[in-house]
Amino acid sequence: MIVCPHCNHVNPAGTLECQSCHTPLSADTVTPPLVNSATVLQAPVAQLLHQQSQTRIALPRQFTHFRLGKANPRCPPDLDLSGFANAQIVSRVHAEIQQKGQTYYVEDIGSSNGTYINHRLLPQGNCHPLQAGDRIALGKGDLMTFIFQLTKPATD
Repeated sequence: MIVCPHCNHVNPAGTLECQSCHTPLSADTVTPPLVNSATVLQAPVAQLLHQQSQTRIALPRQFTHFRLGKANPRCPPDLDLSGFANAQIVSRVHAEIQQKGQTYYVEDIGSSNGTYINHRLLPQGNCHPLQAGDRIALGKGDLMTFIFQLTKPATD
């Protein structure tokens, strides 16, 4: 398809003259890609809600690995939990959230006190696919708990 630069009429490919206004069309006429706005999906934004402080932590829009833990020089976490209450139960390298396409996973990556998903222990090395509303507890006793949330992206 060729869009007429004069009247924006959409002409079939190979047309030499606009079928609406008779403006000559050349081979170098730029044809913008047509975007059907109904089919464009906006990916939801993932965030963690720290349940004890009601702090919302937005995850980056695109990432492969997002580490949760405490500050350390060997493997600095993406989210340093040192400043949160009960941080003593969090390991320096505790858990990791992974994004694969539109799906998020959580994995315990060697913590001392375990990672619990909806009150069930997540064995080290196992990835759990996250659903909105899943409860991620770092350590026993729900002292450091996050709720995984998916929200609609902000519109301008």
